[in-house]
Amino acid sequence: MIFWIAIIGLLLLASFILIIPMIGIRSSSGVDSRQQQNVAIAREKKSLLEQQLSEGEISQDEFDSAFHDLQTALALDLERTESGELKQRGKWATWVAVAVLPFLSFGLYFQFGEYRVIEDPTLAQVPVQQQIGQPHGNLSVEAMIDLVKQRLLDNPDDARGWFMLGRTFMSQQKFDQAVAAYQRTYNLLGEDPNVMLSLADALAMQREGVMTGEPEQLVLRALEISPQDTTGLWLAGLAAEQRQAFKQAHDYWTRLLPLLGDDPVSSQEVRQLISNVEQRDPALQTRVVTGKSLTLAVSLSDEIRHLVTANDLVFVYAKAMNGPPMPLAVKRISVLELPTQVTLRDDDAMVATMKLSSFDQIIVGARVSKSGNPVAQPGDLFIEIQGVDSNNLPPGLELSISQIK
Repeated sequence: MIFWIAIIGLLLLASFILIIPMIGIRSSSGVDSRQQQNVAIAREKKSLLEQQLSEGEISQDEFDSAFHDLQTALALDLERTESGELKQRGKWATWVAVAVLPFLSFGLYFQFGEYRVIEDPTLAQVPVQQQIGQPHGNLSVEAMIDLVKQRLLDNPDDARGWFMLGRTFMSQQKFDQAVAAYQRTYNLLGEDPNVMLSLADALAMQREGVMTGEPEQLVLRALEISPQDTTGLWLAGLAAEQRQAFKQAHDYWTRLLPLLGDDPVSSQEVRQLISNVEQRDPALQTRVVTGKSLTLAVSLSDEIRHLVTANDLVFVYAKAMNGPPMPLAVKRISVLELPTQVTLRDDDAMVATMKLSSFDQIIVGARVSKSGNPVAQPGDLFIEIQGVDSNNLPPGLELSISQIK
């Protein structure tokens, strides 16, 4: 309330100063008297502002702004009074200014000012969290790190902030700082698998890639909590391989492979890891004995024949009806070969433990890939038959490709 009274008083004072040149005696003695009067008013107002500042009724910024306005208004008025009477033709502008000034001042303040800061001064400060959440196209990574650090100084128990800082340090290969940030996150959150695996990774990188010891212990504990965690299985296999426990590494990575789903790049990397440990331990090279097989007659329906080209690839596959999305067996042919017969066997399995005979119910299908990608994409043409009994495989199934994904 006091603030608004002060603002209204200032507006009235400004209006009064504008009116002064238009009223009273225009004699030189009148001018001198008015100058003295204006100076006295200004001094009195300055004293009032200083008192309000000392009592905490207004802030230093509000005082500086009001005092600057007071000085400007007084200087203008003294200049006008020293020049004599106002010209008659200019009086109307002064009256217009006096009438418009209060409305214009309040309008601009409510449009561009933060009037709520009167009740809550903290609104005048932009939280560091808000700064971090906004785009900083011109800020360097170091500047962003400084923002996060400032946020953590204000809120040292912000686990998300510590985790974000750890990830940033990892991207910069500042592994010592990353370990410290992840350790702080771990202390705050406890046994969170994601945090434990991030800390294990940072510790290993700090030790030039060595996973054995504390990093491996963190990984194994994380896998006890979340057995299907793909990062955990990946790191556990690396740790086992470094200990030359090749069978354990093989087990972890063969468990990981079907969980990668439609990620061909990661799947290929894991297959290479499996191949590497099999070469180092010949006992792991378990060739799949030919067992069950399924012959499929693959063709194109007349309705979609015009949508394919001679260069399109066709993937013929079988996958578990209730199991990992990874194919149990797959063969690639071209549209030029259609119609044709394709036989899928146990020894076509991508992983030794994932084959046709491993599941009771399977899905068989054929897909024309318009992109050439083995991963299904919109616009591909396909057909699938579900619920095929792998214990009693039919002698032949017809797959007439007729649907659009």
